[in-house]
Parts: sequence; C-alpha cells; structure tokens
Amino acid sequence: MTAETKPSPIVTPVSGRVHIYFDDAEIASTLNAMRLQEPGREPQLFVPLEAVHPGILEASETTSEEPGKGRAHYYTIKTLTADGPDEAWYYPYAEGDYGPIRDLLTFGGDRVVVKYSEV
Repeated sequence: MTAETKPSPIVTPVSGRVHIYFDDAEIASTLNAMRLQEPGREPQLFVPLEAVHPGILEASETTSEEPGKGRAHYYTIKTLTADGPDEAWYYPYAEGDYGPIRDLLTFGGDRVVVKYSEV
C-alpha cells in the first residue's frame, strides 16, 4: 500500500441477533445487522429501519457530511423515559464500499447499548 492509498472500509453481516438498547429499553432487534469497519475507527453497527420499534424515532433537521458515506440524516430517539437528540442516523446516498449501509440506521450516545444473542 502506498502513502496515497487509503484502506477501504469493510462492511460485513453480523451473525446472530443484535439488540439495541436506549436508556435501558430495547428499541431495536434484528438478524440483519451490518458491521462497518473503518481503519482507525471503532466498528459501527447498522440495522434496518423496520428493526426499530415503531413510534420512537422523530426526524431531525440535523445533517452532516462523511467522506464516502455522503450526507447523514438524523433522528431523535423518543421513549417514555428519555429523549436522545440526534442519536440515530442513516446515509441515504452511501455508495461504493459504503453501499451496503445505505438507508440502514446506526446509533450513538452514552445511553445506547448494543447486545448480541445467538439465534
């Protein structure tokens, strides 16, 4: 690899079931999660929108730009016990190596916990 060559991201399916918790309440569960590995960054999990429990995501006006992934669009997580402003987001225009995460949601913030279970 030359100094000009940047390592490619790797997107792979996650085996088993992924559970996403927010403020100790499960907000998503899926067998169809994807893991994004980017050099120098923590792995990021992505889940389909239909895996998220209905009624807890509220569209936000926040957007940001990520190289390769394109523009991120954010959601606020709203549960009975707490709100998480801009703690869920997706990339509707991801292309190339990032194509597999297009329109899948990822989550962040101190109150988000990811757990795994066997099928």
